[in-house]
Amino acid sequence: MKKKKHLPIGDILFNGINNFLMLLLIIIMLYPFWYCVILSFNDSVDFLKGPLYLWPRKFTLENYEFVLGSPSIGIAIRNSILRTVIGTILHCVFTGAAAYGLSKPDLLYRKFYTTVFVITMYFGGGMIPTYLLLRDIGFIDSFLVYVIPTMWSFYNAILFMSYYESIPGSLEESARIDGANTLVIYFRIIFPASLPIFATVALYSIVGQWNSWFDTVIYTKSEQLVTLQSMMAKILQMAENQKKMMEQLAKSSMVNATVPVNISPTTVRVATMVITTFPIVVVYPFFQKYFVKGIMLGAVKG
Repeated sequence: MKKKKHLPIGDILFNGINNFLMLLLIIIMLYPFWYCVILSFNDSVDFLKGPLYLWPRKFTLENYEFVLGSPSIGIAIRNSILRTVIGTILHCVFTGAAAYGLSKPDLLYRKFYTTVFVITMYFGGGMIPTYLLLRDIGFIDSFLVYVIPTMWSFYNAILFMSYYESIPGSLEESARIDGANTLVIYFRIIFPASLPIFATVALYSIVGQWNSWFDTVIYTKSEQLVTLQSMMAKILQMAENQKKMMEQLAKSSMVNATVPVNISPTTVRVATMVITTFPIVVVYPFFQKYFVKGIMLGAVKG
């Protein structure tokens, strides 16, 4: 029998300290989110009695009932899911294909296109010109305003271009010898070989589309186009207004000064955050494997 090899005391000490620091780092990163979760399930009035630590002191679903009680919540969730899925697919397809062309050194006027796109990364037309442009092409109060303007991002195109350059050119040359055209080469060779960078850019797009709310406020008026994030912003404002109204009534002679405020903006805010963050937390693990590989090859190699 082989004798069990014992680690030196220095290695044991190092591993112990390293594990302790990693555990401490995990707790520091996860506890704020866990605190928001337990706070969202805690009674609003009870929260005023003192801070929470590991679990709700007085469990309630009142905060989520307030947030999810709007009759338009189903429409908002539908629109958010649709804009996230459709917008992400269009963004990856369009930006990925355009970046493939820009990655070719023999592309006519390649330097000119690149220069123009770089300028757009640092300078924009502004809110009013953008609104006028979208109005003139008929995107105001239309679902297209969510997905068409977000189809292109030169920053993500740079990631695509850098990744494409890491793919051996012999793959394309052999495919052309066999008679494949550019579309066949891209969708049958380049695309399958670029799944890591596509997953990386898709994750960026998913987070951006899901969290976007300002475009809904600026470019839409119809209740059929409301998104979850914009509705959450309105609900938070409603909670703030309700608290102010109850405080004003409590100070007046209309009601007794001890009237409780059932909804707190703080607990509503964290409940809103949990609802809007949960889908991203669920989706991210499925992209993590490709995300790390894609961001390293796409960003570092260039």
